Amino acid sequence: MPSATDFTLSSTLPAHALLGRLLAVRVSLLAGWAAGIAWLHWGSHIPVPLLPMGSVLALMGLFVVATAWRLRQDIPATQMEFLAHLLADLSLFALLLYFSGGATNPFVSLMLVPIVIAAISLRPRWVWLLAAVAAGFYTLLLFFYQPLAISDPVAAHGMHLGGMWFNFLVSAGLIAFFVTRMHAGLRARDQELSALREKQLRDERIVALGTQAALAAHELATPLATIQTTAHELASEFANDPDIGNDCRLLERQAQACKRILTQLAARAQDSTPAAQPLDAWLAALIERWQVLRPDAQLLGAPPSIGRIFSPPDGLEQAILNVLNNAADASPDAVEFSAETDGGVLVIEIADRGPGFSPEHKAQAGRVQFSNKPGRGWGMGLALTHATLERLGGALILAERDGGGTRVRITLPWDQTT
Repeated sequence: MPSATDFTLSSTLPAHALLGRLLAVRVSLLAGWAAGIAWLHWGSHIPVPLLPMGSVLALMGLFVVATAWRLRQDIPATQMEFLAHLLADLSLFALLLYFSGGATNPFVSLMLVPIVIAAISLRPRWVWLLAAVAAGFYTLLLFFYQPLAISDPVAAHGMHLGGMWFNFLVSAGLIAFFVTRMHAGLRARDQELSALREKQLRDERIVALGTQAALAAHELATPLATIQTTAHELASEFANDPDIGNDCRLLERQAQACKRILTQLAARAQDSTPAAQPLDAWLAALIERWQVLRPDAQLLGAPPSIGRIFSPPDGLEQAILNVLNNAADASPDAVEFSAETDGGVLVIEIADRGPGFSPEHKAQAGRVQFSNKPGRGWGMGLALTHATLERLGGALILAERDGGGTRVRITLPWDQTT
């Protein structure tokens, strides 16, 4: 857990993102100061103390290199570290101003740039500290500085006005750059937080549903046993009537399938790990159990031949069954099924020839609870499947099937199945 000194900005942006933008500002200011000194000394023939100012620029260059190196590190930044960066920039600006006219230098307002950056990045107390330091430097520069030797007062006035104009452009550009980039970063962070909140709410609903399912499993055990026994007795009693006898045997098989599902729920509650087995055998058994539950559905496609050893993760079987049931509801006479491996990923595709999803439903599928089958089901199948696959590091992808219908693609990394 992060400590109190970790980077908790008022902007809520990551420290590295802010340091990267500060690096861009530093590079711009370093280039601007170097160009300005060169223009004064060689372009306008105004003598400036090249050695001390060059030393300050070299120190600024070292800070640029150090910041670039810092961005490559995974160590979390802190409020104090970012404050130290801004204090260093402010101090270097003050030194450059001291050697170039002090408060009379039109570029003195560049000291506002670190304060603006602090105001949108740091806590209020550090902003006020930085503002106080800047005010102190400005006050000192009113009395202590090395004046520039400009002999012509008219030229000095014109250069001062030109410098103020250029300083305004630079300051406005730097502030606009930092603030707009900050705003874009905040917008991206808000979207990320919104997605995380949505996922958390969905997971909470699924956990609550799992609790209710466990309670329901306990309550359903006795009624299912009664249904299975009664169906068996009726099948024996009406053995000479094929129609009634077949219906009773179907009812008995359905009750057995429901009991198996309840047994699986109980096993999951006890954290039992399913045995490893060949993938094709597991898929064949899954399809066989599904066809017991959906005897009206016709499955198309050759059985997969994937002999790789497979340990089914918790929830995957029900996720596949949910998709199969949706496909059977859409087109019971034609449900296409295929499975293959693609590198390190297991890929299962299930397609139907039904009406498909509307664009609105396709955008909602797997993320909110909805049903396009009024009166049939509760609309939770795809939402549960999506949540299960997301938890396992996989994905659920819906697409239109060529010729009509829907094609659902389930992907799962192999490292989740071994």
